[in-house]
Amino acid sequence: MISTKQLYLGLDAGTSGLRGICIDQQANTVANADIRFSDADEARDPQAWKAGVNSILENLSGQISLDQVDGIAVDGQSGTVLLCDDAGVPLSAPKFYNELPSKESIDLLEGRSLVDGEEIPPTLGRVLDLWSVDQPADFHVVHQADWLAGNLSGRFDFSDQNNALKLGYDPSTADWLFDPTALPFQSDALPVVYPPATSVGRVTEMMSDEFGFSDDCRIFTGTTDGTAAFIAASGLDNLSPGTAVTSLGTTLVIKSVSPERVDVPSFGIYSHRLFENWIAGGASNTGGGALLKHFTPEEMSALSLKIDPDVATGLDYYPLASKGERFPISDAGLESRTEPRPDDPALFLAGLFESIARIEKRGFDLMQAHGVPYPTLIKTSGGGSQNPVWLKVRERILGTKVIAAAETEPAFGAALIALHGAVGS
Repeated sequence: MISTKQLYLGLDAGTSGLRGICIDQQANTVANADIRFSDADEARDPQAWKAGVNSILENLSGQISLDQVDGIAVDGQSGTVLLCDDAGVPLSAPKFYNELPSKESIDLLEGRSLVDGEEIPPTLGRVLDLWSVDQPADFHVVHQADWLAGNLSGRFDFSDQNNALKLGYDPSTADWLFDPTALPFQSDALPVVYPPATSVGRVTEMMSDEFGFSDDCRIFTGTTDGTAAFIAASGLDNLSPGTAVTSLGTTLVIKSVSPERVDVPSFGIYSHRLFENWIAGGASNTGGGALLKHFTPEEMSALSLKIDPDVATGLDYYPLASKGERFPISDAGLESRTEPRPDDPALFLAGLFESIARIEKRGFDLMQAHGVPYPTLIKTSGGGSQNPVWLKVRERILGTKVIAAAETEPAFGAALIALHGAVGS
């Protein structure tokens, strides 16, 4: 069993399971554990989230001394929200990030002049949907990460700037975009919002007794899973303008550090506050999902060996995983374009690699046009980061250094947040 003086724990709640990663002061991983949800119903059950965290803590306690953990932070799915009482007992099933608010809630928000048109915060609409079922008088609005952190700290009245963004919080003014007193319920149901890595208390006596945490172990505000993944890939030492992270998963998601907030809703560009800077980003419908329409992963690996990443193909495509695009082109009817297809499959794959890289560059160019510095370093996560030929193709087209991120797990990013909070306090 490892025994060190100061360890930092990050907990990540995802769509398929939960993970915990513990690091030391040098950001080296010293222990990790995870659980998978058995089915979709379990993934939507807060009690399953809580049981999953307890299972992870039990696992970790066999690897490290949890009384050496100095701080804990939690990340969760952005926009997933539920209502609970002062003790954290859920008063509703959660409403998930991919569930649109009802027309009734949207009409109510607009009718009370809280918001208008496209400015409706989606999570606020979900909260109204949940509240309207039983209309409780006293409750707390908690995001997934808030609720899990609340079970550790005993507090359910707080959130962080990133999770609260889609609830209608404006980190630029440190206030809500709407008048909370115009809500149909008490405004104190809304969380008190803090920056990530803010200490909000210490672990409860029950958590200390059950898992061996020190009474001095602090709970820090966390963030969304996407922002935590960015922090994991970039690292705490690289959170300065010029650093970017591209996720090459089913879709392509780019995020870049910016000294200024940049929001361009018409192109799907949004910014999250992170310490002294902002993280601006957008998501394209291109990516691995578009490649899988033509090749298996095994075929891509074999064909990549036949590609010279320094030689341009002359092919120009716009491959999409499905119809429609918002970033860096705003066109809901845009169709995938992968013709003409050459007879040589390696040449075709190289053309697809290049085309996706050009879409990525177009995204960075678009963000630069709105004030986000063009990256001097791009770290890459997702399945595409494992293909060195594709990395080289992107480096040629993007004109900047491109490397695979050493760390990609959101739980690692959450652990870095706990470390940041502890060191800065």
